Amino acid sequence: MKNSNATNRKESILLNCLRVSQLMKGTSVAANQKPKRALLAYCALAQKLSTPGVGIADALVPFLAEACAELEGQLFDAEKFSGAVAARFGFKIPRLAALGLTELLFKHKLLELVSSTGSSAVYRHRRRSQAEDQQVSAVTEAQIDGVLLEFAKFCQNDERLKGLARESLDAAFLARLLNVDSMRLLGRKEGGIAVKKSASTIVLDPLKNQDSAQTSKEELHLDYMMSQFLLDLQAKNGAVFELVSDIAFANMAAEAIACFCEPSDEQSSLDGLTVYLDSPLLLDMLGVNSEYTEYGKELLATIKSSGAVPAILDHCVLEAEAAVTARLGYLRSGVNTNAIKWGTSAQPDLLSALAGNVGKRAYERLGIEVHRDPDTGLLHRRSPTAVGSIETEIRSRMQHWRNVDAQDHDRKSIWSLLAIRDTTVPCPKICDSKWIFVTRNTALVSIANDSWATWLSDTTKHSAVHVQKWSPISMSDKQFAGYIWAREGGGISSIPKARLLANCSAAVRPRADVKAKAYNLVLEMNGKDEADDLAALFEDREGAKSLMRATGGDPEDVTAERLPYIIDQVKLAAGEFAAERAREEAALEMLAKEEAHRAEVERVRLESEALIKLREREKLEVEERSDRERKDAEAKLLQEQQERENLASINRELLSERAQRENAEKRRINDVLREGFHFGLSCYRRMRWLIVAFYGALVVYAAWAAADSPWTAFIITTLLSVGGFWFVPNILHKPLQKVAYRELERFVSLKDRTIQIPPSRPNFEDAGWEALDESIGTHEN
Repeated sequence: MKNSNATNRKESILLNCLRVSQLMKGTSVAANQKPKRALLAYCALAQKLSTPGVGIADALVPFLAEACAELEGQLFDAEKFSGAVAARFGFKIPRLAALGLTELLFKHKLLELVSSTGSSAVYRHRRRSQAEDQQVSAVTEAQIDGVLLEFAKFCQNDERLKGLARESLDAAFLARLLNVDSMRLLGRKEGGIAVKKSASTIVLDPLKNQDSAQTSKEELHLDYMMSQFLLDLQAKNGAVFELVSDIAFANMAAEAIACFCEPSDEQSSLDGLTVYLDSPLLLDMLGVNSEYTEYGKELLATIKSSGAVPAILDHCVLEAEAAVTARLGYLRSGVNTNAIKWGTSAQPDLLSALAGNVGKRAYERLGIEVHRDPDTGLLHRRSPTAVGSIETEIRSRMQHWRNVDAQDHDRKSIWSLLAIRDTTVPCPKICDSKWIFVTRNTALVSIANDSWATWLSDTTKHSAVHVQKWSPISMSDKQFAGYIWAREGGGISSIPKARLLANCSAAVRPRADVKAKAYNLVLEMNGKDEADDLAALFEDREGAKSLMRATGGDPEDVTAERLPYIIDQVKLAAGEFAAERAREEAALEMLAKEEAHRAEVERVRLESEALIKLREREKLEVEERSDRERKDAEAKLLQEQQERENLASINRELLSERAQRENAEKRRINDVLREGFHFGLSCYRRMRWLIVAFYGALVVYAAWAAADSPWTAFIITTLLSVGGFWFVPNILHKPLQKVAYRELERFVSLKDRTIQIPPSRPNFEDAGWEALDESIGTHEN
């Protein structure tokens, strides 16, 4: 792992603010309110950003109004505005980004237009009323003051910090909360971790004067106290810690919106962008740095969800493998076993699995691509002067880094990004830059971006204004997470909280040099047995934590004068922890027995209730089954009755239809027979009238013949009288009936051949037929 003691611009501004605040013990009340007002502004911003329907740019305006308040009445100057934001809120807005905010500030009446000529405009900070300056936040000033008061009490219980004024502690809290990754304690290199074999062993003490003159012990101690305070807050008061993490989220969001926010009409996906990870971030994601493991996984998930491709360059893989191999080699060597065991946070089995396989594991397990280092020789041939200037600047700014290998790998990272980035066409958007280098080392970010600006200025014909518009080649993990958050339209992000906890955990983790210094001092003063007892206590988690609390994580605080106090604190913490563990184990055992007894009673009760319920259920099932069967039988019977009624109704209808058809057929046949009977009767009557006519003619002839021959007439008349009275009706009756019946048959046959004439013959003489329903005479009448 590589660490850096160099500070970037943002860190310098914050530390200067801290030193000034420590000297201002007689300042005005308004000056002392700055940290509180800044925290309230961040809380209000976090609230607005979590409100649905509020645009992220519009949410930033009331936040920036706090910084504009100091510049009321002055002409707008990007540098002054950026400085006011940095002094109040802890992050610096680049000049072009500040100029890009003028239209937004003018729209929300924070600026007023003084003059406008062509494409340029001059603005002035407008004087605003107190009501306009006031922000509405769900977090009250009393809540913020409560958090600051708790931190002040936490620090004033410490011997080193009890003399610091409240305003200094408030400023320290704000500076470290907003820039937790810039705490000097995180970049402080551990000293020698050699453990003496005996009291007579001579061990060099490289701890003295290892820090530069700019780094004060007080600041390092404040770093430790701040980290420990936040971790305790997270464990004991989750609601207040959520408030603090919201401030960290708002700080990330404000910097992302002000510095890296791109037009809202752009697609949120970062397809086509390759994110090159620095080796410490890769080790975080692989689980080597236990304090950063969860944060590393969350950061990787965020990068993938944005559409960008996470990747690692070959030289970063080699650096990570060198770190893993070095740690594993010390663990396997058996030399200074205690010291090495105290100084590592990774498990040996994990290191063994990663040894020589960092790139493969990163690709197969995490989906991180491994890319070959680009050829940087073209840069030397293109502009040797620019290369020399950049190399000189890089070496100058990295000269305080004690790890030479880390310097070489960081230089390779910078030159690799300079080699692959296109310089022909200006690229103001990060999403269009194709490559970006992300690291936890904020100083490396500053060096890389300054080198990029120098390379553009020396090798291209672009003006200084255009050079400033180019997107950076490197971003910190915080900046890139904020950039992704802004592109996705805002919302709540868990990255700042995870990042805050990771940095705090790394700051307070038990340090091997502190343990080694305490062990060696006890060995010199009290002998090996007591030193070994102390080493055993260091194995205890609470004992190691107590050692860090007693020394503030500073090995120089382990002195002969403070040694008894430190040992008492370690023993007390370990003893209390052991006693507490024993009490917890006894309580757990008793609780287990009580739970077992209650479980047995509950089991018996449940079995009894289950048996009762089973019987009731069986009885209910029988009743339900019987009721169901009864209902089914009733329903079946009802259905059968309904079916019978339906069949009877259908049968009645069919019979009715059949009867109607039969009656209709009978009426038709009867009508045909009646018509045929009438036809035969008319024939019968005609024939009788013909016979009457013939007979009458004979009578006329007889009368005519009587005139000539009376006897002849007498004979004829007698015969005619006797025949007409006696013989004619009897002789002609049957022939007439037959003729009339044949006419009837012929008529019926013509009408319908299928009609059968009844066997009973009609009596044409009487004009009646028994086969018909009613007599002809009645019909005729």
